Amino acid sequence: MVRETIVDITNIPELLRLAEEVQATNSRRVLRRDSEDIAVLMPLRKRRAAKRPSPADVEATLSSAGGWKGLVDVEELKRQIKEGRGDHRPPVQLDR
Repeated sequence: MVRETIVDITNIPELLRLAEEVQATNSRRVLRRDSEDIAVLMPLRKRRAAKRPSPADVEATLSSAGGWKGLVDVEELKRQIKEGRGDHRPPVQLDR
């Protein structure tokens, strides 16, 4: 996990100008001292709000419950899934 410290740049005009430029162009800027790169200034990603399902979506989902009943042998399906997930690779032989 990245630790962050918030720095208010309201009263640091040059840094504020750089930050606004990064935001406007949606591109990064590398901050360099002499020949050493010391930091990267990059725009924040905007989080999208989670889409709520419509009442019609909820109804369609609920109406599909039990749709396979009588059409699929559930135990056979589970067996096939388990078999399909098995490890079919040959054993590894290590030479000493």
